[in-house]
Amino acid sequence: MTSGIVTTDISDGVVTATIRRPAKHNAIDLAVADGLCQAVRTFGADPAMRVMAIRSEGPYFSAGADLHSPLFPDPGLPGAAAFRRWYREGRGSLHPLFDAIEAVEKPVVVVHQGPCLGGGLELSLACDFRIAGRSALYGLPEIALGGLPGSGGISRLTRIVGPHWARWLVIANMQMTAEQALAAGLVHEVHDDDLLDGAATRFCRHLAALPPEAVAAGKLTIELATDLDRAQGRNVERLAVGSLVMGPEYREHVASIRARLSSRNAEDGLNRMTRSPGHDAS
Repeated sequence: MTSGIVTTDISDGVVTATIRRPAKHNAIDLAVADGLCQAVRTFGADPAMRVMAIRSEGPYFSAGADLHSPLFPDPGLPGAAAFRRWYREGRGSLHPLFDAIEAVEKPVVVVHQGPCLGGGLELSLACDFRIAGRSALYGLPEIALGGLPGSGGISRLTRIVGPHWARWLVIANMQMTAEQALAAGLVHEVHDDDLLDGAATRFCRHLAALPPEAVAAGKLTIELATDLDRAQGRNVERLAVGSLVMGPEYREHVASIRARLSSRNAEDGLNRMTRSPGHDAS
């Protein structure tokens, strides 16, 4: 399946969306944003698709948002007028894409190689899991242009790594290597670049094999608990667990485990009988 410069393929319940704009360091323009939005919508609607992986072609994951794209206000217009036109045309935000990634009730994994900057990092922060090659490099350079990450980057980054490292990336305009990002909690795993594809594929297949209703409930519960106080978070957790244990997915898994345990106990009992002194097994 293809949408402009974003291509998708499906294997073993995993849909992989690949940004293919290597000549522009995979900078995110409207075509990339629209292609990813379409891929996320299709992913969310198809129950056969269990996990989405977002990748990119070439040595860069993404240099960020394309400065020549309508994602940015027209510099030829006065500031306020430019912003109103930009906002009115609905072309000035990556929020719909990033919000859609967060809202889909299935896991989204992003796989990084090389620089992951600006809007590319903001895209990654909206995903559930981040897996990096050792060549990955992270940064939010917007402050050097007199701006700030404007598509949820600051809020998501602060939730993930805390204000300490958020200041490092956003205000100090410093970058992080893959190893530093792992230590800060920005990414979940780091692999040698030549092993990255295999590691990411295995992880996505692992996720795809998990019970989908429980995965969906877990994603939603964690998201809600992050925004609630302790008592409210526990109430949401209880509601989620209660709905799952009353459902067929949970009951089928428990019944399967009980059947295996019963079979094992019966076999153990027979083995004990055959091993007991004086027992004639003939």
